[in-house]
Amino acid sequence: MATTATATARSAPTVSEQVANGVKIVANLALLPGSSQIVEGKVGSGVVYGLAGFAARAVFGPIGWIATGLDSYSLSSSGKHLWEHLTMPRVDDQPAKPGKPE
Repeated sequence: MATTATATARSAPTVSEQVANGVKIVANLALLPGSSQIVEGKVGSGVVYGLAGFAARAVFGPIGWIATGLDSYSLSSSGKHLWEHLTMPRVDDQPAKPGKPE
């Protein structure tokens, strides 16, 4: 039985990308949520994440700060919010299957 790979091929991140991602996550969690957004030039988004981090910390404590920082990191490293990684993909997000058109 032969199986075919349906996942798209994605290359592994380089060492410099891994180091940059490590710095981003530390900055988002230890300094200010949204730090990685600001470094990438998305200042407006970074400021909003920073304010949201302070608000979440005031309401939920350190868990709110960490959750906001993780979402900011997720958005900067993959382009998706944290909850988008945890939910099932929509039908229109899946790649089209090769075959005969109907």
